[in-house]
Amino acid sequence: MPASHSPSRRLRLVADENMPGVEACCALLSPGVGIEVTRLPGRHLRAADVRDADILLVRSITRVDAGLLTGSRVRFVGTATIGTDHLDLTWLEAQGIAWASAPGCNARAVGEWVLAVLCALAAEQGVALAGRTLGIVGLGHVGRWSARLAALAGLRVIACDPFLSAADLPADLAHIPLLPLDALLAEADAVSIHTPLTHGGPHPTHHLFDAARLDALRPGAWLINAARGPVIDNAALSARLARGGITAVLDVWEHEPRVDAGLLAQVCLGSPHIAGHSLEGKWRGTWQIMAAAAEALGLRLDGALAGILPDVGGQALTLPAVAGASAEQRLAGLLAEVIDQRGDDARLRASLSEPDPAAAFDRLRKQYPVRREFPAHQIRVAADDPLRPLLGELGFVLSASPASAR
Repeated sequence: MPASHSPSRRLRLVADENMPGVEACCALLSPGVGIEVTRLPGRHLRAADVRDADILLVRSITRVDAGLLTGSRVRFVGTATIGTDHLDLTWLEAQGIAWASAPGCNARAVGEWVLAVLCALAAEQGVALAGRTLGIVGLGHVGRWSARLAALAGLRVIACDPFLSAADLPADLAHIPLLPLDALLAEADAVSIHTPLTHGGPHPTHHLFDAARLDALRPGAWLINAARGPVIDNAALSARLARGGITAVLDVWEHEPRVDAGLLAQVCLGSPHIAGHSLEGKWRGTWQIMAAAAEALGLRLDGALAGILPDVGGQALTLPAVAGASAEQRLAGLLAEVIDQRGDDARLRASLSEPDPAAAFDRLRKQYPVRREFPAHQIRVAADDPLRPLLGELGFVLSASPASAR
């Protein structure tokens, strides 16, 4: 049963300073609850900071365990992330502290980011995506969005997820073969990782991609990691890249916020753990854990996320007909306007020359430019443009433009 709340005392909420929408959600809590919100840097939270808090809201950079919460009055912990490897769930449950994560909150954002990576690599290397095989490792919320968008772009998708059977897949993904990891690596032209970080259990993912697995990648394979850094043995990856023959794109790093300068120099694209940082994804994560907090404390979150989501950052873009460019190359150019991966890469590389690169990594995440998901963008595209149907399927809002010249 949810704990009942006495309105005689204001609740105190401590939240990561970079989590959006907390105050807006608090204003919608009923009945008539007063909440004092304190914002603090998530990576540097200490026990004294949360001792008098009732609710603690964090992101993946905050370790929540006995060391942080012993002696506090925290009754609910929410993480605005899909993964929970930074929470000591066994300890929280033993203490009777309710908790929640935000599964799926930024799944579409990461899927869009992966599609943009695939298009960029194909354009850069002068190959076609259509007909190539993408292996998805981890077919949860994020893996499913990555699979859907990649399939729309013409890739053949295969997957590995030892916790799923074919009967567990939704109807639109029922065609995807589920393979053992080694079999997937033998077939995949590109591999995109979407697993949680786990150290125990029947299928631990820490260093899942060790030297042997990296050696098993097909010649010319693309390896993409937007999950957790330590899923790949970064030292082994550096050694593998030094031998050549594969391409790596990393959004996450084994020792964040410290990035191995040598490894960054070897990857094709690097970014500071922002693949899921769409405006919608971040606000959706806050909304999900605030709804869970309300339920745990016997309260109610009125309204809807759409009512508080800022109307900023969407773009009206024109898809021009480019002489001699393929449809895939034009799509790559459009997605580069929507998701500035080259800019992210340049800023991360430049940050390593700063006096404190780890602090710079966190600053890049905090100051990440507003990025909207595909449905927030209106694309002006000719009615006869062969890309028009695909853009609609990807979620863009379409408007008419003059017929393209061919």
